[in-house]
Amino acid sequence: MIDIPSPTERLTLRRATLEDAPFFLELLNSKGWLDNIGDRGVYTLEDAKEYITDRILKSYEVPGCGPMLCCLKTDGTIIGNTGVYDRPGLDLPDFGFAFLDQYQRQGYAHEASISNMAYAQKHGHTELLAITLPINQPSIRLLEKLGFTREPELIRIEGDEEELMLLRWRKR
Repeated sequence: MIDIPSPTERLTLRRATLEDAPFFLELLNSKGWLDNIGDRGVYTLEDAKEYITDRILKSYEVPGCGPMLCCLKTDGTIIGNTGVYDRPGLDLPDFGFAFLDQYQRQGYAHEASISNMAYAQKHGHTELLAITLPINQPSIRLLEKLGFTREPELIRIEGDEEELMLLRWRKR
């Protein structure tokens, strides 16, 4: 059996597969993604499958890591993802989330993040980082609600054009 985070009141969480390419194509081209994360050059279903193969599936090799797709219990619709990532340029794992625009500001990201952070802790992650654009107030508010605290300095990760806010979470 594949180890995954616990379901929440409204969501099940699962690993991505190549069959999820349509979801990734939509998510990576959504306004929220493009405005706050950036263009990843995923414009076709083939691009999405390549993205899943190269970036998503490999991330599951590290226990407790990788994006978990968030699916509505009512009908299985994939609405977003949350997870722990090994990001170049960061000295600790990075926690992140992204939801389709129509499912934002409804508590889904908070609900899924709590489950995924418990899953990460179960796998030994006692400290996590999170990065976001300083103007992305909804993400900053959610991260702070999850117990992340802002680091005093902005950072720049190689390959990124903009400075990023760094937040840190430690298991208490």
